[in-house]
Amino acid sequence: MVTLRAMKASDVPGAVRAWDQSFQAMRATYGLPVSRMTQADIVRLQNRMRHFLATDHDGSWVADDAGVIVGLSQSFVREGYWVLSLLATLPGSQRRGLGRQLLELALSNADPLGPGTIQCSRDPAAMALYTSAGFSLHPVVVGYGTVSPGTVSRDPRVRRAHEQEIDVVEAVDRHVRGSARSVDIVAMLKEPGSRLLLLEDRGYAVAKDDRIVTLGACDEEAATALLRTALAEMGGNEVVEVNWLTARQQWAIRTLVAAGVELSPYGPVMVRGLAAPPSPYIPSGGYG
Repeated sequence: MVTLRAMKASDVPGAVRAWDQSFQAMRATYGLPVSRMTQADIVRLQNRMRHFLATDHDGSWVADDAGVIVGLSQSFVREGYWVLSLLATLPGSQRRGLGRQLLELALSNADPLGPGTIQCSRDPAAMALYTSAGFSLHPVVVGYGTVSPGTVSRDPRVRRAHEQEIDVVEAVDRHVRGSARSVDIVAMLKEPGSRLLLLEDRGYAVAKDDRIVTLGACDEEAATALLRTALAEMGGNEVVEVNWLTARQQWAIRTLVAAGVELSPYGPVMVRGLAAPPSPYIPSGGYG
């Protein structure tokens, strides 16, 4: 018998396994490349789950079948802005209504009239579930590929920064998202290889050598300068990823096309209590 209950710290390894199995099964269903998580991926996801357990315990839930985690959901709220970080059910446990129940639990800490976002997978059942919960769907493309040599360069106004300058990030996030998420930015920066880029008080990006983790700016010119600088720092033969680009992020789409990075359809961004996803802004898949 499956029991829905609050997630505990001891559930985290099993929850990560459930997430991995569910995610890879979805990718196989839709003909996408399938590869198991590396040890580094496992540690990163475990740390993220523990982060939200600590900050938003009432948003973390599991479906427990005789001691085996067969589903999970994690959500969090920052200054009234709700985000679904994770929702998954094992393939053998789907079509029992578990996903809907886990979503309802994840939404229990949300203001039903407040803003909220979900970075959705390509699973049609997930899109239908979130739509039925009152979220609107915004199609997405992902930039995935190598940067063509000589197409981008660092903007001299963009500089490396430290988490001690989080007040700049807070101000930008409140401008573009309507809410700050400093505790989550700090958590992102603790991941190996992460760095914080700032352009005056106009924008920021958290980047790694192979991806944009998140980016926010007060205007598109600043956002473009940050993205171009991050891509220039990646460069070389590294395959880079810039995800969750909706139609409002044409500045990013143009930059990626000019850099020779290929665009492909991806799962949508779903929003509630907002006319459209924030812009200019690139969300994190797990941190919103």
